[in-house]
Amino acid sequence: MTRILIQGVGGVGGLIAGELLRAGADVTLVTGNPAITEAINQRGIRVKTPDDEFYVAATAYSSIAHIPALKNFDCAYLTMMATNVIEGAEAAAPRLTENGYFVAFQNGFVEEAIGEAVGVHRVISATVALGSTMVSPGVYQRTTQGRLIVGELDGRSSARLDDLQTTLSAIIDTEISRNIVGVLWGKLIWNGAVSCLCAVSGKTLGELFDCAIGRELFLLAFRESVDTARAQNIEIETVIVKPEKYYFAHSDSNERHTILLESLTALAKLYAGVTPSTLESLRRGRKTEVDFLNGYIIKKAIEKNIAVLLNEIVVSMVRDIETKKRAIAPSNLDELARRYASATT
Repeated sequence: MTRILIQGVGGVGGLIAGELLRAGADVTLVTGNPAITEAINQRGIRVKTPDDEFYVAATAYSSIAHIPALKNFDCAYLTMMATNVIEGAEAAAPRLTENGYFVAFQNGFVEEAIGEAVGVHRVISATVALGSTMVSPGVYQRTTQGRLIVGELDGRSSARLDDLQTTLSAIIDTEISRNIVGVLWGKLIWNGAVSCLCAVSGKTLGELFDCAIGRELFLLAFRESVDTARAQNIEIETVIVKPEKYYFAHSDSNERHTILLESLTALAKLYAGVTPSTLESLRRGRKTEVDFLNGYIIKKAIEKNIAVLLNEIVVSMVRDIETKKRAIAPSNLDELARRYASATT
C-alpha cells in the first residue's frame, strides 16, 4: 500500500485526507497548526459533501519532526498554501523513499519553485477544480462535485502517475493530462484576472463583476495573462473558462467590448459569494500567494518582453496592503484604473 504524507490539512487537504482515510489508505497528516492537530486527534475528521456526510478517526502531527523517526513515505501531497510549500517540501524530502515524489495541489504555479528545492523530476502537478472549505478545525465541506487533474510536468506517462490517479479516483473524479502546464495556465489566467482585483478592493467575485470598473479591469488582466501564456507557446487548456471567451484584443471592435462586458454582468449572481483566497489572506493579516499567481505572470512576461502593467500595479497594491501601507478598499480599483490609463496613454 502506498504510504501517503499529507502536508496541510485545510480546505483541500482535509477533504482529501478524510476521503482517503475512509477508503482505507495509509495516510499520515501534518497540519502545521497546533489547533487543527488537537481537533483532529480529539474528534477525528468530519466531511460533508453534496452527497453525504461522514466521520473518520485520524492522527495528526503539527510538524514532520513529530512523526516517529523510522516512518517513511512513498509520496507527499503538498496541500498547504503556496507560501509554505517550499519549506514543506524540503522538510518532507528526507522522509521519502528513493523513488518518492511530491504532488503539488496549490493555486498558481509552484512547481518550478518546488523543483528547484527538491528536484523537478520528483514533482507531479495536481490542479484542483472543486470547491472545498474548512468549516472549523477538523470539519470540512465540499461545495461542488468538481474534479482533479494530474500530470507529469513534461507530459510523459508514468507508473507513479497511474498510481496517483487510481488513488485519487477512489475519492473524486481524477483525470490525467498530457499537458498539465497548459492546465495550470488555464486556471492561472482566471485566478490572475480576479484574485488580486478582489483582494485590493475587498469585493467578492460576484461584487467585482457587478461593478463596471471591475469588469473593465478583469478584461485587461485576462488579456495580459493570455498574452503571456501564448508568448511561451503554451497550449492553454480549458479549466474554468475558454481563453478565447473573455479575450479582448487591442484590435477588437467596440461592439465586441460591449458584448464581453454584458456577458461578465451575468457572472455577478453566479459568483455572488465567492471570496478568493488572496483576499482571505489579507483580511487575516497573512502573507498572500501573489508571488505564485500574478507575480508568476509578471515573471514569465518579463522573460518574453510582454507588457503586463496592470498586473504590476495590482501586485504592488497587494504588497502595500501586506505591509500595512494601504487599506483594502473599493477605491483601489479606481486608482488602479487611473494609474493604468496614465501609463498607457
